[in-house]
Formats: sequence, structure tokens, C-alpha cells
Amino acid sequence: MKTHKDIILVIDDDAFNRTLLGTSLEEHDYIVEMAEDGREGLEKLKAQDIDLVLLDLLMPEMDGFEVLRQMKTESALRHIPVIVTSAETDQESIARCIEMGAIDYLTKPFDPVLLHARVKNVLLATSRSEERSKGFSGIMLAADDDPLCRILLKTSMEEKGYVVAEAENGKQALEMLSCQSYDLVFLDLLMPEMSGFDVLERMKSDSGLQYIPVIIISSENDSESIVRCIEMGATDYLIKPFDPVILHARVNASLTTKRLYDQERAYFKAIQDERQKSERLLLNILPKPISDRLKQGEEIIADNFAEVTVMFADIVGFTQLSEKISPAELVILLNHIFSMFDRVAENKGLEKIKTIGDAYMVVGGLPIERPDHAQAIAEMALEIQREISCFNEEREKPLRIRIGIHTGPVIAGVIGTHKLSYDLWGDTVNIASRMESHGVANGIQVSSATYERLKDKYLFEKRGVIQVKGKGEMETYLLTERKTD
Repeated sequence: MKTHKDIILVIDDDAFNRTLLGTSLEEHDYIVEMAEDGREGLEKLKAQDIDLVLLDLLMPEMDGFEVLRQMKTESALRHIPVIVTSAETDQESIARCIEMGAIDYLTKPFDPVLLHARVKNVLLATSRSEERSKGFSGIMLAADDDPLCRILLKTSMEEKGYVVAEAENGKQALEMLSCQSYDLVFLDLLMPEMSGFDVLERMKSDSGLQYIPVIIISSENDSESIVRCIEMGATDYLIKPFDPVILHARVNASLTTKRLYDQERAYFKAIQDERQKSERLLLNILPKPISDRLKQGEEIIADNFAEVTVMFADIVGFTQLSEKISPAELVILLNHIFSMFDRVAENKGLEKIKTIGDAYMVVGGLPIERPDHAQAIAEMALEIQREISCFNEEREKPLRIRIGIHTGPVIAGVIGTHKLSYDLWGDTVNIASRMESHGVANGIQVSSATYERLKDKYLFEKRGVIQVKGKGEMETYLLTERKTD
């Protein structure tokens, strides 16, 4: 069995594709080597041990067809699996590559989920092929109360390179199956304590055991027993005394099916893992309702919201602070502050839009509308004030934050093709930003529109009319606390 990381060689003249493949594969803990053309690729194949090749077809000097031809004619290279990754979609190219010995063919642009599934599947199959070439083909369990039959099975199988464990009865067999993974089970029917029928029924009702092939070896020669076992899920049925030649043929067929099933399970698990990972990454940058719409095929997402509440918060004196501490300290500080903001926003059911430098933008009332959006934003503003106050108790120089809030209509949508972003546009966003930038340290400045929606439940200090850049004179208020009942 391999204990080292798999090494994958990417042969492609397109620097962007090499980078894309390399980054994607390295995220899955593979070691990736690069070659810019076929000649360089062959030199690397001859110079080091490679577990898998991802091969482009159309390259200068030496194309992928010639690389594949030379690999499959050289004894030192022909065992290395090759997945062709090409923009060529014609059946002639695909058929030609497979006939020449490529193990798979992926068309550009490829789906990363399928790429990783294919790579993992190919490497798994190659690993099992290496095990078989060393004479190891699987671990088997022989469950039979007749010691002579167990000896015959064990001797016959071990001559072919298999490992065989023994169980004297059905109960012991199930105990061993629960502790060890087996590739095949030989099962007698008439045993003390628990019959072979009971063992087979238990195995086929257990999700962890139901796919292990079972070959019944019994002296029971009646059709009823044979049919019953096959209907219950047995792979095959042999009558005692068995013919070793027929036994080996049936074993090979059963193990081939098992290997194919194992590869299929690994393939679908890889797809499932990749999709879950992609889902988590997508939810980190987009709200779930928006993510769901994109997955359903919507290409352009742009929505009008008649009324939402937008909040901006930033750190007062951030530029001066950044000049006095190291970059690492600065990043750690911002990560701590913004992570705290994220937790509060999530708890309040609000949508974080983005961070810009030391500024944090969050909105209430979208992508799912809610009538209490202004109140939810107010609660977040007050809570992060309290959090910052607690944070300052452990600092010599306290941080001061400035918060601005405004309520009004916005347009919200997704922009970008490779780096998606969910953003807001409209005068409401600009005014909320001005409420913050024209605000006061450690204060929560709100517009009159927000004040009107909160005045019955919260206490305010009237700041009066201020001159707002780009907006002229505006009436503003400072939110101080929630009213008591």
C-alpha cells in the first residue's frame, strides 16, 4: 500500500490551465509537477516517479498524442495512468486517446468536482492494481463449523495470494465482520448457534456489510435453499465438495464486482465531498437564497427592495493604528473584530455584504424581506458597541468605532463571473456610508428615515442638522439604547 502523497504531472502549454489544475489538486493534498510541453513532460516522467499524468493534446513541438504513444511503448512508463484534459471534443480524438491507452478523457473547461472524482478513482484503481500485482487480492472470511472445509478453503485461496480468516460459527462470523473489513465471505448454511441464512440476512440488512460479496458453500443441494440464498443477496452458491477451479473462477468474478463497486462508491463519495465543499465555499460569499437561485440556473440576479436598513461601521484612527503595528498584528486585530461582527450579524439574521479596509457593511431586510429590519440593525449596532467595550478592557489603547445607519430602497444583485459578489446599489447605501463617515467616535448616527422607524422603541440624542458631503444638510440622531418596558 502507498504511504506517500500521490504525485501528479500536469502537461499543458497553457499557463492558466496549469495554474488552475495545480491549485485545485494541491488543495486535495496531491503533489503537483508541471511541464509546459510534451518533450519536457517526457523528461520529467523519466526522471522521477509519477503516479498520474494529466495530459493536454494540442501543444507545440510534441503534442499529447505523441506523448501518449511514447509512454505506452516504453516499459518504464506504460503503467502510469493518463487522463487526457483537452478542449478537443470530437469523438475521433476521444476514441484515439482511449485506444492508445489513456484511462480517461476530460473536456475543457472541466468541472473540478468531476476532475477530483476521476483523479481519486484512477489512483484508487491503480493502487489496487499494484496490490494484485504483488499477489495480494483481498481479505476473505471462511465461516464454517467443519474444520476440514475451512482448511481446504484457506489452503486453496492462500495459494492464489489471498488472506483468509476463519470463523467456526455464524455468531463468531458476525463478530469478526463488525471488527474487520473483508472483501469476500464464504458462508456455510448449517452451523450451530446461528445459521448461514441468519448471517446472510444480518449482513444484507447492515449498510456497512451489505455490499460484501457472499459465496455460499454448502452440502444443501436443494433448489429451495439455492434460490432462497440468491434472493437474500448471496453472490454465488457452490455445492460441497467444491471444485477448486470453479471456486477460483467464482471468486475472481465476485471480487471484480466488489472492486468495481468500491470504485463506484469512492467516485460518488468524491463527488459528494466536492459538492459539499463547493456548497460551503459558495455560502461563504453568497446568501443561501441567492446561492440556490444560481444553482437553479438563474444567470442574472438583480432585485429591487423597497425598504431595507444598511449599516456601516469602521475603526476610528485606523490609518494611524496600522502604521504603529506589524502587518500580522493588524490582520489578527481586524480578523478578531470582524469575526465578532459576523457572529452578531448571524445571530440577528442580518446579511453581511462586505468589508472594505476597516469598514464593515451589513444590511437587514434582504435577500428575504422582514418588517423589523431597522430594529435588527439597531440591536446589532448596540451589541457590537458592548462587545468593543469588553474588548477594550484588555487593551492599553482602546479602539473606537463609528457606526452609521440609514433606511431606504436598494437594488441588490450578483456581479462577477469567477469571483462572485453579492452587493447593493442606490442612494440608501451612499447615505448610510455618509452617516458613518460624518458620525462621531463610539456613536451610532442614524438618518431621520431610520429614526422614524425606531423612535418608539429606542432612545436617541438629537444631533441636529449636519452638512453631509454630496447630500447637503441632513437631520441626524444618535442612537443610545433600547427603551425599557
